[in-house]
Amino acid sequence: MTQLTRREFLKSSAVGSLTLTAFGSRAFSAPDRKPNVIYIMTDQQRKDTLRCYGNDKVQTPALDGLAKRGILFTSCYTTQPVCSPCRSSMVTGLFPNVTTVVENKIPLPPDKFSWMRAMHEVGYRICYIGKWHLGTDPVPDYFDRWRGFHTGWKHWIKDEPYYPQPGEFENAFRKKLKENPPMIPSGRSMVGRYRPDVETDYAVEFITEHKDKPFVCWLSFYPPHTPKTAPDENVALYKGKIEPEEQTIYHAMVNRLDANVGRLLTAVNKLGLSENTIIVFTSDHGENYPANWNNHHKRLCYDQSANVPLIISWPGTLPEGKRIENVISIADLCPTILDLCGLSWPDALHGQSAKKLMLGKTAGWHKDVFIQNSPYPTHKKPPQGGDSSMRERCVVTTDWKLILNTHRQPELYYRHAAEPDKDNKFGKTENSMVVRDLVRRLAAWGEKTGDAMTADLIAQWSAELRVSGKKQKG
Repeated sequence: MTQLTRREFLKSSAVGSLTLTAFGSRAFSAPDRKPNVIYIMTDQQRKDTLRCYGNDKVQTPALDGLAKRGILFTSCYTTQPVCSPCRSSMVTGLFPNVTTVVENKIPLPPDKFSWMRAMHEVGYRICYIGKWHLGTDPVPDYFDRWRGFHTGWKHWIKDEPYYPQPGEFENAFRKKLKENPPMIPSGRSMVGRYRPDVETDYAVEFITEHKDKPFVCWLSFYPPHTPKTAPDENVALYKGKIEPEEQTIYHAMVNRLDANVGRLLTAVNKLGLSENTIIVFTSDHGENYPANWNNHHKRLCYDQSANVPLIISWPGTLPEGKRIENVISIADLCPTILDLCGLSWPDALHGQSAKKLMLGKTAGWHKDVFIQNSPYPTHKKPPQGGDSSMRERCVVTTDWKLILNTHRQPELYYRHAAEPDKDNKFGKTENSMVVRDLVRRLAAWGEKTGDAMTADLIAQWSAELRVSGKKQKG
């Protein structure tokens, strides 16, 4: 499988001309004024936490309004339903087995392609705010402003937040900070504030400072990821309306995030940037509730964990109020953003630009997406009864989902059933042709991405799948 490094990208691209001759050229004429990009993501957010996705028990006016002014995708799937691996796909347009970030606590190699680096090379100012979870030693040097953290910072600020410079090593910075703590001006302490409120302040500050230049602002909220905690006023909105209490707080966290998104969108509008700003909203994975046979908040190929919200808006350029049912992968966001900005990307990427799809041209759009998964953590002790060696591969089409697991029987689900992922139709004779088609698609994806696990799983279940396959090694 082709591994694209930063040096190879720069050498082959001649960035100024926006071509990638070594990987095939996809050059588009850039607009006279480059559009800005605001990439808003949350962590562990199910799509059904939003009213625009059909939940009439919640209040999410800002994101509902964004959907009305843009495009809402109903079938966006994570590349891997856990934080770091999916985030690596967001940044690179590659699946985790190729980014090598197949588990949390694995840093993204600095030589991997990044759409933000590509935009930085052509003059964009780049800001990252919030949870990164892809390693911060060093902080990526293609950011111009860094207000991020690796992971684990509390939702309520307990210690004054300080940030290293792009290119600086986080550990060295923290050591210097400890040796020489800075003085906090009176009335300027952030201790006690809800972190998303502060991060939104950072985002408004950055776009205000750069309103006359092309910019990228990635705002990465940590909520509604556990631990579940939200301001009292947001929790009060859902008391007695959403049960159990854990879910009350979970939805309250989303409500608070929505208010902050609203603040950011208001700033964009007041600055006169609305028609020159692409806004993307999504999440890295959802949350398992109530079904979680792995006793984990995520790490399943079921929709509650793997089917995430996705809204893309660019008033005056993209359709408004459109709903797209076609399947789309998180890996598609990287080339999509570059395409909308008139830039090129390497053919080696796994993702496909959704620009034409959003403009109503469905011809040539992929009819399947894929998920790779480890149902239990592989970097620490799994929940009781869990097996860290378990692996899954999944293919999703418009109508069907097939899950192959190293330890569990295959699962086949009809996607339009009243309750997703509940009625396993695998093994029924009338679905044999469906299974064969899905296996063919999965095998092709495994070959394209160099994923040996896919071939092993197909071989392991070849008799049940009624396909030919080598015997699984071992």
